Amino acid sequence: MDDPPQMAPDAVGLIQHKISVPDVPERLVPRPRIEHALGTLIERRQVVLVLATAGAGKTIAISQATAHLPYPVAWLSVDATDTQPGRLLAYLEETLARHVPAARQVATRALRAGIQHVESAGLLAESLRGHRLVLVLDNLERLGVSGGGWEALSAFLHYLPRTARAVLLSRRDIPSAVHRELDPTSVASLREGDLAFTVGEAAEALRLNDNVTIDAAEAVSATGGWVTGVLFEAWRSEEHTAVVGGEADPLHGYIASRILGELPHPDRDFLIMTSVLDAVTAERARALGLDMPAQRMQSLRSVRLPVVWSPDGRTMRCHPRLREFLLEQLERRDDAELCRIRRAHGTLLADEGHDEEATEVLLQAGEVDEARACGARVVRRVIERLDLPVAERWLEAFGTVGNGALGPEPTELTTARLMLAWARDNYRGGVAIADGLLESGVRDEVARKSERAAALMVYCYAQCGRLEDVEQILRLAEPGGEVAAVRYSLGTIYPSYRTDTPPELTGGPFDAAVLFAKYWFGHLTDLDISLESHWGTSLATVWQIGALRAQGHTRRALELYERVRGSVPNSLSLHAVVPDLLLDAGRPAEAIAVLEEGRKLALDAGAHAWYLGFTAGLVKLRTRDRRDAATSMAILDELENDPLIERAQQALAKARAWRGWLLLRSGADADALDCLRDAVALLRAGGLFLELPIAAVLLAEAEWRAGHEDEADLAADLALEVSGRQGSHHALLQILTEFPAVASRRIDAEADTDTPWHAVGRALASQGANIQVTERVPAVTVVEFGRHALAVDGVEARLRISKSLELLSYLSSRPCRAAGRRELLEVLFARDDRSTRAYLRQAVHQLNLTLPPQLRLIVEQNRLALADEVARGCQSLLFKVDLAQAHRLAGRARLSAIEEVLARNEGDYLPGRTSEWVEERRQTLSQQVADALSSAAELALQLHQYGDAVRLCDQATAIDPFREVVWRVRMRAANALGDDDGVLTAFLGCEAALARIDASPSPSTRKLLRQLQR
Repeated sequence: MDDPPQMAPDAVGLIQHKISVPDVPERLVPRPRIEHALGTLIERRQVVLVLATAGAGKTIAISQATAHLPYPVAWLSVDATDTQPGRLLAYLEETLARHVPAARQVATRALRAGIQHVESAGLLAESLRGHRLVLVLDNLERLGVSGGGWEALSAFLHYLPRTARAVLLSRRDIPSAVHRELDPTSVASLREGDLAFTVGEAAEALRLNDNVTIDAAEAVSATGGWVTGVLFEAWRSEEHTAVVGGEADPLHGYIASRILGELPHPDRDFLIMTSVLDAVTAERARALGLDMPAQRMQSLRSVRLPVVWSPDGRTMRCHPRLREFLLEQLERRDDAELCRIRRAHGTLLADEGHDEEATEVLLQAGEVDEARACGARVVRRVIERLDLPVAERWLEAFGTVGNGALGPEPTELTTARLMLAWARDNYRGGVAIADGLLESGVRDEVARKSERAAALMVYCYAQCGRLEDVEQILRLAEPGGEVAAVRYSLGTIYPSYRTDTPPELTGGPFDAAVLFAKYWFGHLTDLDISLESHWGTSLATVWQIGALRAQGHTRRALELYERVRGSVPNSLSLHAVVPDLLLDAGRPAEAIAVLEEGRKLALDAGAHAWYLGFTAGLVKLRTRDRRDAATSMAILDELENDPLIERAQQALAKARAWRGWLLLRSGADADALDCLRDAVALLRAGGLFLELPIAAVLLAEAEWRAGHEDEADLAADLALEVSGRQGSHHALLQILTEFPAVASRRIDAEADTDTPWHAVGRALASQGANIQVTERVPAVTVVEFGRHALAVDGVEARLRISKSLELLSYLSSRPCRAAGRRELLEVLFARDDRSTRAYLRQAVHQLNLTLPPQLRLIVEQNRLALADEVARGCQSLLFKVDLAQAHRLAGRARLSAIEEVLARNEGDYLPGRTSEWVEERRQTLSQQVADALSSAAELALQLHQYGDAVRLCDQATAIDPFREVVWRVRMRAANALGDDDGVLTAFLGCEAALARIDASPSPSTRKLLRQLQR
C-alpha cells in the first residue's frame, strides 16, 4: 500500500492506525466466495451492511474483498470515544482526504464556523462528488444504540454521492434512524450465516493452524460456522454453550482456561497490562513501565493467540474479544496499580501527540494537573467541532477560574470557557468569567495575550450592556480579524461602534458575527455566500433564513428553518429572525410565541441587548397582526424607559417606528409624525436599512397627512431606493398593502408611465390574498396546464369519469371553493335533468374514491365544498401564488423568478375542455401570463438584457397584441441593439394590431418613434 499523503495541520494528533486498513493474519484462509459476494454487492449497492458477532470474520473478509476492487479504499475503525460527533467527523474527514483532497478540512472548518454536526457531515459527503471511493466503517457497535455519532453518520450517508460506496461493519443492527435516511433499494447486507465457515473452509483453517486432529464437520456443526469458535476450539471448552447465531459467549471462558491459563505468568501479566494499548510495541510497553517488553513480545509471538501481528513482527493488535477480556481483568487489579497504568498510558498518549485521548485517560487516573496541560492544547479544537459536552466535562474537572489550588489557569482554558459561554448563548456566564479574571488581576493580561478571549469578552459585555468594560477591553486587544468582526456586529446595536466597511470573512466562528451585522444593516444579497470551500455555502444558516424571508422567498426560508430548528434549540439568533417568517407563512400565534420565548431566553442569558431587540420585534409583530394596540403601547412604554435604550440605537429606532405605526392607526397623526421622523433619522444614521423601507413608508403617510407633500414624496422615494438596494420589494409591498395611497400618490406624480413606481404599483395590484405557506407539500396535486391530471401522494390517479377532474378544477377556481348543485349542473352540463344529476353524483363519487378520506368533497344541503389543501395543490392557483412571490423580488432575481414560473406552467389551461367557464378562466390566466411577460420584458430592458427583452415582448404581444406599453419596450430594445428596422417594425406591428379594434398608437408611442429614429 502506498504511503498516505502528509497530514494537514488539523490532522495532527489523530491516531493513524484507526484510519488505516488493518493488517491481516499471517495464516489466512482464502475465501473467494465471500470476496466475490462482497465485491458484487459493493459494485451494485451504495451501502453494504455487514452485521455479525465478534469473531465472525467481518474485518478480515472486508479487507480481503476491498483489496481486489479497482477503487481506493478509505478505512475508519471506530472506537468508544467516537460517540462524540465532532471527533467522528474529524477522523472520517482525514481518512477520506487521503484519497480525495477536496474533503480535507471541509467538516472541521464547518464545525469551527458554528455549523451543526449533521450539516457538516452532509457537506463532507458532498465534497466526494465525482470521486469513486469505498469507505469502510468498522466497529460501529461502539457508537452505542443512539446519539450524536449516529446522527452525524446518518446525515453523511444521506448526502453520499452515488459514485461513492460505504461498507458498515457492526456487531449489532444499525439504528432505525439511519435506515430511514437510506434508499432501501441502495442497501444490501451480509449477516452471520453468510460469513460462517463452510466445512471445507473450516478444514483449511484448522490445517493452517496445525489443528489437523479436529474434525472440521464437527467444529462447524458445534459452532454454526463461527470463525473464531472454530479456530480457537471454544466450542470444546467446559464452559461451552450453543453458539449458533453467535451471541452466546464461550470465548471468555476459553481464553481464561486455554489461552491465558497456559501462558507463563510474565506473559499473561504483560497481555493484561498492555490491554490499554490498541497497538502494542516494545517501546510503548516500556513507556507503561513494563520490564523486558521485547522478550515478552518474542515469547508471545511463538504462541497461538487471537492477535494480529504486523508484517515486521514488531506490533501486536489483540482480537477485540480478547482485548475486552484483558481489559476486564485489568479492572480487577488494585486501584494503585490501575492508576499507575492509566497515568503511564496518558503520558504516553501525550508524548505521541494524542492530547485528546491523553486528557481522558489522565482524568480517569486522577491526574488533573497533567490532564489540564493536555486539555489546554486541544480544548479549542474540541469546541470548534461542537463536541461541547466533552469540553464542558473537562473544564468542570479542571476546576473553576481563580481556583488557587490548581494554580493559574492557562489562557487557552479561559478562552475555551468563554467560547462555551458564547456557543451556549450564556452571556451572563461569559461576563462572570471575565469578572473573575478582573478580580484575579489577570483580565488585562488575558485580553492582550489572546485576541479571541478579548473578542469574546467584548461580545459578552456588550450583550449585557456593560459598555465601559467593552471600551477597556478594546483598548488592550490586538486589532485582528476576530475583534474587528465583533466590533462590526456591535455597530448594529450601539452606533459608536459602527464601521462602514465590513471585515473580510476568514472561515472562523466570528464570521457569524459579520453576517449577523450584514443582515441587520440590510445587506441581504451578501448573505447568499458561496465560498470556494463547501462549508462556506452553509455559513450562518440563521441569517440566510432571515435574508430569504426578507427577499420574499417564504417557502425556501420556511423549509430551511424546519430543517435546522431542532439543531439549534436555544439560539437567540434563530428566535430573532424566525417570527417575521412565521407571520408571513400565516402562523401568527406561533410567531408571537417564538418571540416571547426569545425574550425569556435573553433574560436567562443576561443578554439585555437581545431582550430589547426581542421586545421591539414583539411590538412589530403585534402591530402587523393587528393585535390589541393598548397592550403594544404599554410594551413600548416599558421599552423606551429602559436605561440602555438611549445607547441601543436599533431598539430605540424600532420602538419609535412601531409607536408611530400604532399612532397612525389611531389617528394621532401629529404624534405619529414626530415618532416616525425620529425613527427614520436613527435608522439612516446607523445604516440600519433592513427595517428602513417600512419606517419610510410610514413616514410618507404621516407627512402627507400633515400636508407636507414634498416631504412625503422624499420619504416614499427613500423607501423604494432602500428596498431596491436589498434586492427585493417584499417588505415594501407588505407595508404598502396597508398604506396603498403612498404608492398611488407617487405614481400619479410621475410624468412618464414606465417608472419604478409604476412597476411597484403593478406588483402591488397583483398581490391578491396573503401568501399561505404550509409545512408540507400538499398530498394532492392537480395538473391543469398542458394536460389535466390528478395525483395523490405522487401517484397519478385514473378516473373513469372525466367530469370529476373538471368539477375539481371548477371548485378550486371559486373564491369560496364551493358551489351549489344547480350551479354545477349548469356550468358542467348546461342543463339540469335526471341523467345529468346522476352523472354529477357519479363524478363526485369517483373523485371521493380517489382523494384521501380527510380531503374528500364535503356535501351539505345541495352544496359541494373543496378542502383548502386540495385547492392549494391546483396548478392554476399555485401559478398565481408563485407569480405574486416573483413580483416581490427585484432586479435579475425577479426576472429569473418570473421566467421560471412561466416555464413551469406552459401549455393551455385544461386542454380539450370547451365549457364556457373554462374559456373564461383560460382567458383570465392568459392575461396574467401576458402581464407577467410584459413586466419581465420591461425588467430585461432595464437590466440591459436587450435580446431577452425582444423575446419576451414577442411572447407577450402574441398573447395580447393590444398592449401598447409592450410595443414601446420592443422599440427601445431594438434601438439598443442598433436595429433601426426593428424599431420601425415594432411600431408598425403596434399600429396594425390597434387598427383591428379601430384604434391607433398614442402620441407618446409616436413621439418615441421620432426620438429613436434620430
